[in-house]
Amino acid sequence: MKRSICFSLMALAGSLLWGTASASAADTVYTNSGSPQLGDVSGYTKTELSIKRGSTTEKIPANDIERIRWDGEPPQLNIARNQEQNGNYTEALAEYKKAESGASENLKKNLQFMIARASLKKAQSNAAELDNAIKLLDAFIKANPDHFRYYPAEKLLGEAYLAKKDYANANTAFGKVERSPWKDYQMDAKNMKARVMLAQGNTKGALDAFNAVAKMDGKTEGELASKRAAQLGSALCLEKEGKPKEAIQLLDDMIKNVNSQQKALLAEAYIKKGDCYQALGESKEALIAYLHVDVLFPSEPGLHAEALYHLSNLWGKVQKPERGAEARAVLQQQYPDSEWSQKASGS
Repeated sequence: MKRSICFSLMALAGSLLWGTASASAADTVYTNSGSPQLGDVSGYTKTELSIKRGSTTEKIPANDIERIRWDGEPPQLNIARNQEQNGNYTEALAEYKKAESGASENLKKNLQFMIARASLKKAQSNAAELDNAIKLLDAFIKANPDHFRYYPAEKLLGEAYLAKKDYANANTAFGKVERSPWKDYQMDAKNMKARVMLAQGNTKGALDAFNAVAKMDGKTEGELASKRAAQLGSALCLEKEGKPKEAIQLLDDMIKNVNSQQKALLAEAYIKKGDCYQALGESKEALIAYLHVDVLFPSEPGLHAEALYHLSNLWGKVQKPERGAEARAVLQQQYPDSEWSQKASGS
């Protein structure tokens, strides 16, 4: 009897160990809407990913995929992802490129996207790097037209073209995203096309487009984020029209309701709030707005550089010139190639 119980316990322990090993060896799909999904990624298209667990296969919409931890990927890759999230793009890129050696086919394709994405983020503080980011994104899209990161890559490509003032190609990329099957991506694309209009000087057309998105129903986190982004866009238009007070009211409402994880959205909102207060001659309020970006969102390099530039000028207006000198030094040290650093040095 004792021997029987002993064998049973050993068998149970073995099965538990086998199960743990199997789970740890599986791919892990992290979603925006729920718990991580463990299993084997058995296939994907640009609209969904299939993950197999035993005899069951589950399909996950591509717009719900936050990231994937692939079976067999090097442990340092997770550190690299965190580096990218924290704005340390040079370090992240170095680790991503190291991980390409010996990577599985699925991981290689994902790394190609991650390298292109981090390269574009790095270019936010150095416009000279935009061409390389465009080249990398274009190469990924052409090589992987049915990848689950296809639509995010098209959006990033559009953003890169918009930053280069190549409005035709930006609209082409955003148009492809707008034809995706998901409402949140469609709303996001409409916002980006409105930004193209604003950049081209069509403030009224942009405002109408932003307002249309802001009035759309939103249920998912992605849809609600697009509604807040539309509010931000409307505020940009009001600022352009010389209505800073109205813009501030809209920005305050947006900031109050936006998800705290939407860091880029919040950082830009505080930048624009600072711009509006400067237009009203309220230096102290402007300084406080820009400080939010410096303290809370240094992982957004382009916006952080812009905030530091304004802080370097505004501290002197509240009788703290030494703080202005500190902000200028940080700007020139962290973002030497930024347009804001060059502006601060008078070049």
